[in-house]
Amino acid sequence: MMHTRTTSLPRFRPANQETIVLLAAFALALLFAATLDGFSSWGNIMTLLRSVSILGILALGMIMVIIIRGIDLSQVAIGMVSAAIVVKGVALGYPLPVCLLVGLPLALSMGLVNSLLVDRLQIPALFVTLTTVFIYVGLARVTVLPSMIINLPPDSRSLTSLAGNWHSIPIPLLLFLACALAMHLFLARTTIGRFFYAYGDNPETARLYGMPVRIIPLMAYMGSALLAFLAGLLMVSTTAMADLKTVNSTLIFDVILVVVVGGASFAGARGSVASVIAGLLLVGVLLNAMTIMDINSQLQNIIKGAVLLVVLVADKWLYPFDEESSRQSI
Repeated sequence: MMHTRTTSLPRFRPANQETIVLLAAFALALLFAATLDGFSSWGNIMTLLRSVSILGILALGMIMVIIIRGIDLSQVAIGMVSAAIVVKGVALGYPLPVCLLVGLPLALSMGLVNSLLVDRLQIPALFVTLTTVFIYVGLARVTVLPSMIINLPPDSRSLTSLAGNWHSIPIPLLLFLACALAMHLFLARTTIGRFFYAYGDNPETARLYGMPVRIIPLMAYMGSALLAFLAGLLMVSTTAMADLKTVNSTLIFDVILVVVVGGASFAGARGSVASVIAGLLLVGVLLNAMTIMDINSQLQNIIKGAVLLVVLVADKWLYPFDEESSRQSI
């Protein structure tokens, strides 16, 4: 009897989106380092890491919401309003811990409102969070924040120290890495974290299997608000003021760009901390390079919009919504 010998050849799996985006980010970084003066300087690298850290913290909150087929356009509003309340309290002479104990519950309560409107009243998250942007900022303006800009007192070092360094490493970067590690452990290593993906895949099936479908949206939107509050404090520490005009900037667009480019999908159940980091590096390199090249803001917006549109079209083609998914999406 003849025995045929079979050989096992290695199979090459196509790279996932996070890997492709990471490779693209490193390729662009090498290209810009070779062609742009100052791009590879130590000062510019630290500036890039410091700026993307705040964007990354917001993106970590956004990924929680997008995994469950939601979206939170009120992130920047929540972060800036709650941080502005803290700054206002510090400016009035109250101790920082007391001000934080006011700002943090305020941020969480705004996330709670978003969750209740989306989950309990079944209003699409896109419309809820777009509307609450104006409500949160408007209520703050007519009550305790009549000015769009609230400056920290010159002698206040309690918040501005967050913008400093620890052994030459930017503190915002360390905070982002700590949040990223905690988020990874939560999504990948805990049962409730895995429930997020099951809920994003099909909320009705998750309910039938006995998953806590009432708790999941609550945790997602309040978690997004918590990270928005931290990002707001870091923005205040960097500029020594709370500027509510940031709410009208393209920052929330940049956050969405990061998570979608990195591999998250509005179809739900896709996205991770790895996708946030991949998208963050690519978008951060692009934004930094466009700033060095002195590209005007309108052209930057066109470039960012085109990138996001291409990714959304590709995502729609690769992961089409079925009829049930369309009814349950944002």
